[in-house]
Amino acid sequence: MPRIVDYSPPWLSRPSAGVDLFCPKAKDKSSSSIRNAQKAIQEPTKDPRPVRTLARRGTEVFTVVDDQIRWADLARLKDEWRKGVKQKREEPSEETNGDDKKENGSLERNVAREEPGEQEDKDASKASYYRVLNTTVYGKIEQLAVSPNGAFLAITTTNTVHIAILPDISHLSGPDYSPIRVKTFQLGPTTHVIPESPVVAVLWHPLGVHDTNGGCIVTVTADSAVRLWEIDRKNHWSFDRPTLAFDLKKLVDGTSMDQDFTPLSFGQNKGFSADSFDMEVAAARFGGHGYEEEDAWASMTLWVAMRTGDVYALCPLLPSKWQASTVTVPSLTSSIVRELAVAQAEAMESDDELKATQQQYEWLKEMDNQDISVVEDETMVTEIRARPTNPSPIPRLQGPFLLDFEGLEEDMDITDILVIAPRADIDDLMAGEDEPELLSDNAQSGLSGTIICLLTSMGTLHVCLEMDGVKGQWLPRTCKNTFSTPMSEPSDLLLLESLETVRAKDRQSNMWPMFSEAFGSRYDFFVTTARTVSFFSLSSWVHRVEPELRSEDTAGSAFRINIICDSEIAEREQLLQLPPTDIAPDSSEEHLAGCLPIFDYDLGYLLLSFSPSKPCAVLLDSPEYEDFRASMAPSDSEEVPESHVPVPAHTRPPYQVPSVLYLQSPLVSFVADHVPHGHRHTLKEPVRLSPSTLELFTSAHRILSAYTHALEVAASDLFRRCERLQGEMRGQLTQLVEIGERIQDVSNGTVRGTVKRPPVDREQVLSSRLSAAQSRQVELTERYNNIRLRIIKAGGRPISEKEKAWMKEVDALSTSISEEDGKAKGELAERLETATAIAKELLSKMKNIPDVVDSAPSTPNTTHPMVPQRLQKAKVADAMSMVERESAVIDAITSRLERLSSSFPDL
Repeated sequence: MPRIVDYSPPWLSRPSAGVDLFCPKAKDKSSSSIRNAQKAIQEPTKDPRPVRTLARRGTEVFTVVDDQIRWADLARLKDEWRKGVKQKREEPSEETNGDDKKENGSLERNVAREEPGEQEDKDASKASYYRVLNTTVYGKIEQLAVSPNGAFLAITTTNTVHIAILPDISHLSGPDYSPIRVKTFQLGPTTHVIPESPVVAVLWHPLGVHDTNGGCIVTVTADSAVRLWEIDRKNHWSFDRPTLAFDLKKLVDGTSMDQDFTPLSFGQNKGFSADSFDMEVAAARFGGHGYEEEDAWASMTLWVAMRTGDVYALCPLLPSKWQASTVTVPSLTSSIVRELAVAQAEAMESDDELKATQQQYEWLKEMDNQDISVVEDETMVTEIRARPTNPSPIPRLQGPFLLDFEGLEEDMDITDILVIAPRADIDDLMAGEDEPELLSDNAQSGLSGTIICLLTSMGTLHVCLEMDGVKGQWLPRTCKNTFSTPMSEPSDLLLLESLETVRAKDRQSNMWPMFSEAFGSRYDFFVTTARTVSFFSLSSWVHRVEPELRSEDTAGSAFRINIICDSEIAEREQLLQLPPTDIAPDSSEEHLAGCLPIFDYDLGYLLLSFSPSKPCAVLLDSPEYEDFRASMAPSDSEEVPESHVPVPAHTRPPYQVPSVLYLQSPLVSFVADHVPHGHRHTLKEPVRLSPSTLELFTSAHRILSAYTHALEVAASDLFRRCERLQGEMRGQLTQLVEIGERIQDVSNGTVRGTVKRPPVDREQVLSSRLSAAQSRQVELTERYNNIRLRIIKAGGRPISEKEKAWMKEVDALSTSISEEDGKAKGELAERLETATAIAKELLSKMKNIPDVVDSAPSTPNTTHPMVPQRLQKAKVADAMSMVERESAVIDAITSRLERLSSSFPDL
């Protein structure tokens, strides 16, 4: 995991001029008509779109602000900031010397004369930090992509694609920093136009031949149309028609390579297709970068992800001229020849598999017979080859690859895909060679399977594994004895883990999560959402699982692999997050641009992104330092004392001034934006009660309330931060005092002798904690009793046990009376007679009680125990109350029986 060194470098924070590169200028009236026209074009497309408006060429950065492309050299920007800081530090000393030599009156006159010139110099220096590249692009720019050699810049809007020829850095960083117009070509003037399907992906081919005159680029539209362009600035026709073009909806049902897979052109009736929904493209990406440590087929494979979650692969997709490393063709030869030998020696399950292997062998044999040209570069040696014409330049569509998991939601809205290529098969390639060290160490590390990561619109990351591998396949020709009807059977992707990158409360309607590759390891990447940037790493899991997959001893390997897969697979850490206080009144439309990692010795490991109001950057540890720190880490067997363990420095984002505090107030442009031109004269007249006046007041109140609310949130956040800072300062001062006392104790101990503090009695600490807990328990008990007594007093006298027993008896009696009608009718009469007899007996006994008392002698009988008179009266009163209750019950029973007898006349 990368360690954060610093948040928001000062040369990219306010009030430095580096912020102006990413912040829009004040609105002017000259460009308002152009922006209104562009908004009119953008209104029909309200669906969320990817925001990849950051691109780089070395330390040069291209960004889009106010639909303008801006260029700046970050290294030069940092140097200019250092010079400015140094100059500001030297200015106070010069001013103090000047005050001693000059009088106050002459100084004021000199300052008055120098102010206009100094202001112009400041404005000129401030404008020289970036440069605007004027292009002929019309519409909102959504994606930027720089060619591998840095000669071209692909500019993508919703429906159009333009290729701009980039000047050299020496021309852009000259003394004149005024806007410069760059030469731009529209790619497909009749193909990628506004009425056609939106452009989803624009990719520079990793194996294309890129130079100052041309290159190879692939465009993918939402209607599953893939086009490969081989552009040449000397041939303008190369920008009009693609070299290869095919429709995936036609290719998925193709049975022969002789069919026409060309997508429908502009103006043709497309009609209805059942695959229009299931095969709506969400994202596309090549499976590799052409490196030596990757599988040879990976860089030729184009992976296409559909919105519904299906994934397809096209292999091999090559231009007419392509370049490869010196290991690519030998690796293909070793794998294809081995598979063909195995297929011929053993009977294969399907005849199609044998035919496919033979096609690969014919494709490889034609490539071996070609004349190649070797190009030596500073970094590597490449071979330029021609694309074989046999079997066909259009590959077969392999897939769909489906996620094999029942718990996934059915409606997955995929937004982006990331493919990590498998490692090259070094063992077969270097078999029989005496110099295995010809390949780099990275070529011998990695996973032998393809890792496919998918992002959904809700911010869910799915990490999948494909172990079978994707190899070159083509459709058969329309002749006999070749193939049966080819069937594209779905393949399963092993779902390793699903992670949520965005909290439910932070999700936005316009959110479009995106991937960005990291430096150091190809198993590390970044995920950019609407307001956060997170880092994910699969390196540790790959290092654990790959030895088990390559182990020759298979005893217990399945159990160990299950244990590894059940553990944590992806390590993640949130690096950037826009604070909630940085919410402008129109923040619902804000979205972070796809993050851009930059690794340079002058800049360090910089992760850069920006919002419409400010840049967001963080400095990380360089990958080389991470490798060094991992190599210096002690093994598990070594014990490191606690005193030698380094304590990481606590870093946190510094306070950034919310954009609402420095942006222009919306009330300044309220009249120009919300008041029609014909009604502006009424603003200078007395207020009249009319619908137009009411609408004006309501719109002003709506804008002012949102603006003041944002100001309140920003001010309250600043107040809370100041209070927290005071508390932290107090805590740090307390720690400093404690450390000073410890240092003083140590110094005194070294001079006067060893001063030992009395050992802390653990039993005493435990007893004090126990006594504190007991006192707390007593206090809680007292509070509970007090609250219970208050509730009892408020609710009246509690119910006695006798009353509870009487309630149970009444419930039992009511239950027995309300039995079903199917029981015997005679039981009710018998029960009534019994109850009546008991009542009469009790009444007779009650009447005889006073007579017995009166006839008794006045002197008590010595044979019976003495009973107090008050107790006797109490017992008699209880008996009378019991009789009264019984009589009430009997009366109720009698009335109930009378009602029942009326319903049953026979009774």
